[in-house]
Amino acid sequence: MTRETMSPAEARAALESVGATRAQIAAMGLCPPWRHAAFGAVMGLLILGLGYPLTIQVASLCLAMGLMVVIVVHDRRRYGMFINGYRRGATRPVTAALLVAMLLLIVVQVRLREQGVEAWVPVAVAGVAFAVAVAGSVWWARVFRRELGA
Repeated sequence: MTRETMSPAEARAALESVGATRAQIAAMGLCPPWRHAAFGAVMGLLILGLGYPLTIQVASLCLAMGLMVVIVVHDRRRYGMFINGYRRGATRPVTAALLVAMLLLIVVQVRLREQGVEAWVPVAVAGVAFAVAVAGSVWWARVFRRELGA
């Protein structure tokens, strides 16, 4: 025979278990500063390469993807999972804003490359991408923790 309802004590225990799990997941949003900087480096490298010829573009893309693999492996070892930034919930608008900012920086970088600017200019644009990505990562983590009740 199966019961269709829980006792109040069982319901409380289930809710407490859910709350504890949400708190554990929210703790993953509390990243050390180097983790935000690593994300900024990935985004900066992606933007940097676009300011130079194809060989440098390919090299920066490969380096950025390699760094992303390091981040994912680290997160999985440390937390047991990697949380995708494109998840549903309160963080999605933050991700969208960061995506729009990076797309705008891509357009700027490509247009500047086409104009034949000096070699330091793509580095400056990549520096802006790094700063925006780090700020976006910090913002995302705060929204994630707030969403999970941390």
